[in-house]
Amino acid sequence: MSATAQSVKSKSKAADTVEEPPKKSKKKLFLIIGLIVLLIGGYEAKSILLKPHYKPGQAVPAGKIFPLDQLTVNLSDGHLVQVSISLQLTAVAVPATISNDQPEIENDIIAIFGQQTYQGLLAPAQRQVVQNEILKQCQKITGTVDGAAEQVSAVYYTGFVIQ
Repeated sequence: MSATAQSVKSKSKAADTVEEPPKKSKKKLFLIIGLIVLLIGGYEAKSILLKPHYKPGQAVPAGKIFPLDQLTVNLSDGHLVQVSISLQLTAVAVPATISNDQPEIENDIIAIFGQQTYQGLLAPAQRQVVQNEILKQCQKITGTVDGAAEQVSAVYYTGFVIQ
């Protein structure tokens, strides 16, 4: 073969290789997608595994105090009670949920005090019984979070007047 024929042949081979696009490896794409999925899965697992989960009866750290509106309630014997109550939330409580439940909580407090009498509320022991009833009702309304952690851990009287 002559030199010219060889150079034409090599040019045609070079043209053939230039026309074919190089094959891209899909391994890189799968590796990147796999890495992203792994990172997202790891983040979700971390938030689930590292978040405190509480069992029934387990002590939960105290959080913020949530004051309720002042209430004036007619007692069952015709007297009035004016009461201000604050709720001790736990550290895991969701204040937005408590705010949404506030009307229902206040309604139940009115119902609880409406069953009481003037003479009964004069006794500190009866006020404590009412306080415990309010706590149970608040815990029932607000429910639990992070396992079995109650959102409300205590009820405080911040003002109490009987007339």
